[in-house]
Amino acid sequence: MKVLKSGIPEFEAKMYQEILLKEGIFSELVDSHFAYTDSIYFGSGGLVDIIIPDDDFEEAVQIFEDLQERGRGETDE
Repeated sequence: MKVLKSGIPEFEAKMYQEILLKEGIFSELVDSHFAYTDSIYFGSGGLVDIIIPDDDFEEAVQIFEDLQERGRGETDE
C-alpha cells in the first residue's frame, strides 16, 4: 500500500475516496500521525491519509492530475 495523499481533512478525503472508487480503485483512510490532530484537539473528522494498493498508485496519481488540469481549464475560460 502507498500513501496517495497525507494529512488532509476527513471530509475531503472521503470525496477523493469516492472519485477513486468510481474509477475502480479501492482506497482506505487511515489516521494521520501529526501532533495535535486527533479528535481531542481537532474535533471529529481529523486529518487522515489516503492509502491505495501499489498496483493502482500511478493510475490514481494520473486521475488527480487530470482533474486538477480540468479544474484549471475551467477557471481560465
